[in-house]
Amino acid sequence: MKLTINCKDDMLPIERAKAIMNGKDYDRVSFDPYLGEIKARYIGKSIKNYWLDEENLVSAEIEAFNKYGMDGMCIGPNAIGISEAIGAEIYYPENGRPYVKSSAIKSIKDIKYIDVINEKSKGIEKYYNATSRIRAIGDNICPVSVSLSGPLTLASFVLGSENFLKSTIKQPEDAYELLSYIFECIKFIVDKFSTLDVSFSIADPMASNTVISPRVYKKFAFPFTQKICEYVEKRSGRLPSYHVCGNTKKSWELIKELSISVFSIDNEIDIFEACNEFSNTHIIAGNVDPLNIICKGSKESIDFAVKQSLMAGKICGKGFILTPGCNLPLDTSDENIEFFLDAGRKYSYIIKNRY
Repeated sequence: MKLTINCKDDMLPIERAKAIMNGKDYDRVSFDPYLGEIKARYIGKSIKNYWLDEENLVSAEIEAFNKYGMDGMCIGPNAIGISEAIGAEIYYPENGRPYVKSSAIKSIKDIKYIDVINEKSKGIEKYYNATSRIRAIGDNICPVSVSLSGPLTLASFVLGSENFLKSTIKQPEDAYELLSYIFECIKFIVDKFSTLDVSFSIADPMASNTVISPRVYKKFAFPFTQKICEYVEKRSGRLPSYHVCGNTKKSWELIKELSISVFSIDNEIDIFEACNEFSNTHIIAGNVDPLNIICKGSKESIDFAVKQSLMAGKICGKGFILTPGCNLPLDTSDENIEFFLDAGRKYSYIIKNRY
């Protein structure tokens, strides 16, 4: 298995990334279509078989890269893989996204009875081996990243979202103890995977202001997210990227303080407002509507939305990456994914010529 460079591009992903970082000329804007489990269909496997087999994870990543010419590769473990290692029971539908069937603990007081994940924890070796393999295959061609979980989302998977959110109000000291345990588990993942010379991404859907109040974000999400970010930078030498679903506007002042390289925003956010707000602090990634535009839209509507995103990205002083607002729906057609990426190539001049 090997990577092939897309015939529509003139540079390797690593060459492009270095050129953008150093203010040199480059061929097109960086993009990530957030394919998620869609990759399973490129190797003719069910989503269940994709997630449970190391060989399938590697093959699907390579096939997706070769098909679309993406700017990076990533295989888990994310919140699903880490929570499973902790002890949550994960259900893998044949052709649907996996979810927590049973949390690792039933009471927040039980956190004192479970161990921090280690080398023998379920599934970790599969993700590590798969990442190691694509790292070797992508060497000097394509960057590889590892997806972590944000602290609130992982805590919700371990305890159950309702129980965890209640604890932030009724048992704040216990919630802090759980989040401290979560931090130790994420540290293990960072320690293990950073030996592969990869970057890291953090996704924390539960940290959205759509789900929690700004007070809860400030008291629980922000301090532990910052601790994770600082640890990632210490161990890997790179700042992580950060994605939160839904509306995050009420937490922007705190997010601007996070030690992150990229802030990936949901399509609920006004892209122009976000790019203006974070122009001098972080790279912005976003934020075309994955359902109504990329999945269900016409070529014309996709084209228009991409152009608007890049017009907004033009004001991002730290940089801009074209992405959907979140993972694409599983029934998004290959044709529409191509429309999205081709529009990014077509309108890259907007970003390239911003000065």
